Amino acid sequence: MDISNSTVSGNINSVLELLKQGDIEDPAECDPLQRIDVSEYVVLFHGDLGTGEHLQAALQRRTIENTPWNHLQHVIFIPGLFHLKMASADAIWHTFLQNSSVRLDQNALMRDVGVLRPKETGIYGSKPGFHRMHQLITHSGICRHLDCWRVQVKKNESSHVDLDAFAASEPLFDDLLAMADVIAKDYVADYRLRWMRSKDVTQHDGENENALLLNKYMLLYEELSYAMNIGDIGRVETCVVAWILIFKATGKHKYATHMSDLLCNVHFVYPDVWIRRAVRYHILVNPSGKSGSFQAVDWCMELNNLYTKVIHGGKGPNRTIDRIILESPLVHVYHNLQWDFEENFLHSHLTTRHANVDTTQTFNKLCRYIEQHSPHEPVLG
Repeated sequence: MDISNSTVSGNINSVLELLKQGDIEDPAECDPLQRIDVSEYVVLFHGDLGTGEHLQAALQRRTIENTPWNHLQHVIFIPGLFHLKMASADAIWHTFLQNSSVRLDQNALMRDVGVLRPKETGIYGSKPGFHRMHQLITHSGICRHLDCWRVQVKKNESSHVDLDAFAASEPLFDDLLAMADVIAKDYVADYRLRWMRSKDVTQHDGENENALLLNKYMLLYEELSYAMNIGDIGRVETCVVAWILIFKATGKHKYATHMSDLLCNVHFVYPDVWIRRAVRYHILVNPSGKSGSFQAVDWCMELNNLYTKVIHGGKGPNRTIDRIILESPLVHVYHNLQWDFEENFLHSHLTTRHANVDTTQTFNKLCRYIEQHSPHEPVLG
């Protein structure tokens, strides 16, 4: 489709064209014996917030029409969770990295960047992008969680000077669960944070409080990522409630509004339980069919755009809209041909999928730095 989606009318035309490709057209203009009447059904449309705003405006424009088809009664928009995940990473950047004032103490997130990515501190201070922020949150979160375990293990048994000694003692699984409950309660910010910060300067530790808040945000991000990967939409909805408040605090009001609308529609507005079920069960998909490999629908769309527009979109004078549209149905054929060549000629080591990086030394270095400045051991004053 050579249609611009930057306008409301363009989105309406895109909706009609997509339905036409599925052999769904206006029942009033089709053969009564062959038409598909969607007035009693819904069609789910996925996209980013721009698409959602345009579709919402289109629904408002069409409310004066007479037939269900003309006022797009069947259209239900579902915001993409991949864009939600990117917004979550950006909210953490806004909170802990954007302003220079939040980088001053020894336990700031920027200090972790100095250890993990010493040559990219300038990038993280300006516009790191989603991939860098995702890696930073994951890697820094692992090391900070390990430090929480180190401090708690030392509190329980002073003879365990580090986690290696604790592991050598072969603790029982039930003991680990009990410790995990204590860590989740004492090393993550909760309602007590405001009470802690209301004390006199000599009676609280500001760096420790910032570390507890950072732990909370990182755990929220990790839980959202894990829930999306395993397809647990109920847990995703639980995480979204917390992220809505964070979005409002960081100025991402559009994300807060759209996610609030999604939760309200699913749980209170849609009259039929099957519509609610259909919306919730189609927010995430699993193209590979493997366990833990669920993906957001908008992520699949972005991947298809990468293959269609960038990798196989042509270069120079060959990069035209007509060429992209012409070759778009062959994207998967090109992908399969590349895979066949790699396998038949034993060139699998030349693919774009790289092996996992061994970050043991880097993690050990960051863990030593965190242990040296001990953000999880309060020092009053």
